[in-house]
Amino acid sequence: MNVQDQLVQYQELALGSRLKRLSDQMMKEASKIYHELDIHFDPYLMPIFKLISEKDELTIGELSYALNVTQPAVTQFVNSLLKRKLITVKVGAVDKRKRKISLSKSGKKLLTELKPIWKIIDNEIKSVSHNAVNKTLLEHITYMETEFKKESFSTRVLKKMNSKDNITIIDFNDNLSDKFRDLNFEWLQKYFYIEDHDKEVLENAKTYIIDNGGFIFFAMYNDKVVGTVALVNEDEGYELSKMAVLPDYQGLKIGQQLMQHCIDFAKNKRWKELLLYSNTILKNAIYIYRKYGFEEVALESDNPYQRSDIKMVLKL
Repeated sequence: MNVQDQLVQYQELALGSRLKRLSDQMMKEASKIYHELDIHFDPYLMPIFKLISEKDELTIGELSYALNVTQPAVTQFVNSLLKRKLITVKVGAVDKRKRKISLSKSGKKLLTELKPIWKIIDNEIKSVSHNAVNKTLLEHITYMETEFKKESFSTRVLKKMNSKDNITIIDFNDNLSDKFRDLNFEWLQKYFYIEDHDKEVLENAKTYIIDNGGFIFFAMYNDKVVGTVALVNEDEGYELSKMAVLPDYQGLKIGQQLMQHCIDFAKNKRWKELLLYSNTILKNAIYIYRKYGFEEVALESDNPYQRSDIKMVLKL
């Protein structure tokens, strides 16, 4: 028996049901995406979480107004975020009845993981919803449902997350000097501070790195410079250094691709080893270095960076 989709047959009469079905499907697929990426986040909380990240210290009333959602509903969302320790709430300085809501440290960390996923989700939804052939809202919905039957929404997003096709790695050229400096300045200011040695090298990269026998590479995502890394020629060998990725693109494993590019490059050059300096507070970075085979060695007292408390070497 060939059973037709009755909601489609009912046309505009079932518009609300069609919208809810599509919405439920999207939420289910988004949950699957987060689960596959080992990110503990409820897609229903996205609007309020994103709004809090963009507008610091909002009240329940302000969140309700901005999202056009009832205050009791917003309170439930806020309590869910509090339970997950993704936000902090403090009493207003003037009006004690007002609670000011901001992202917590854990919330800010999660935000950096979510941003690149949201970017891909946004692009994938646009790719199936921007269709000039469809004129009515129902035609658009039907087209989206058909496309998601061909390949599920979660599959599309996860493919893009795990794909290297959108990322290319290019060599240094003089036009990219400012990009190299700015990417590293932003990273240093986020995690540490800019040392005099950093400033001198980053503002004169060609002189200190390229002309000294070193190399600089850039990661391009859809033709935009989103990351960089350098191989600096030092007395004891080549140092993997100056790696930085734009915050909105962290989570796409761009840093790992830059590192693998450097390792492959070093092997092709028949170098014996690569060395690097880091800090143990960067737990995720240290984990990645070990994953790629770097091992800790004794740190000399006169190392070039004040912030460094660990030195690692990769035998090639």
